[in-house]
Amino acid sequence: LSEAVANASDDEARGIPLALEEEPLAVGDLILLGPGVPQEHRSSPAVVTAVAEAHCTVVVLNSEHRLGVGECWPSFQDVATVVSRTLRLGSRVVVDGMRGARTRRLNGFSGAIVVHPRRGHPTFINKPSAPDEPQLTVCVEFDDPSAAGERSALIEPRFLLPYEEAVLQMSQTLTDLASKAAASAALKAA
Repeated sequence: LSEAVANASDDEARGIPLALEEEPLAVGDLILLGPGVPQEHRSSPAVVTAVAEAHCTVVVLNSEHRLGVGECWPSFQDVATVVSRTLRLGSRVVVDGMRGARTRRLNGFSGAIVVHPRRGHPTFINKPSAPDEPQLTVCVEFDDPSAAGERSALIEPRFLLPYEEAVLQMSQTLTDLASKAAASAALKAA
């Protein structure tokens, strides 16, 4: 135990957030940048695109976490916090909240985040309506490609729920429905 305390103290002295020591950064992690990065990127959200021994490469995102606005190479001590690990390769996700005529059919489908065969991970796409605004996306490989109508799709993170969160939401919905059905049946019986 005393060795663990000594190691934790050493980590704090080096300025490494303990969360990074417990679980190192990985490609796809969403982070907030700390004070050691260039002024224009301090306290900005970013997505990790590569990890080296003592630093990482990130694409700095806008405040909505949707568009790439820059790139930098912070050391691990310059990472203020990890916001989300949902976009890591292999993470299980469920599509939720898509409203477009061609995309809303994907809502409810589950899959895993994978490397896009041509664009890598994470990916940035440029839409014809905004060619100078690279938009963050990830490739989701669907569990049931025949039902989804495609094997995989590039999807914005705002339309993805961690699988565990989606299961909890569905469980709560089913619990609520069962309670309402039981209350309705009790009223009819009375």
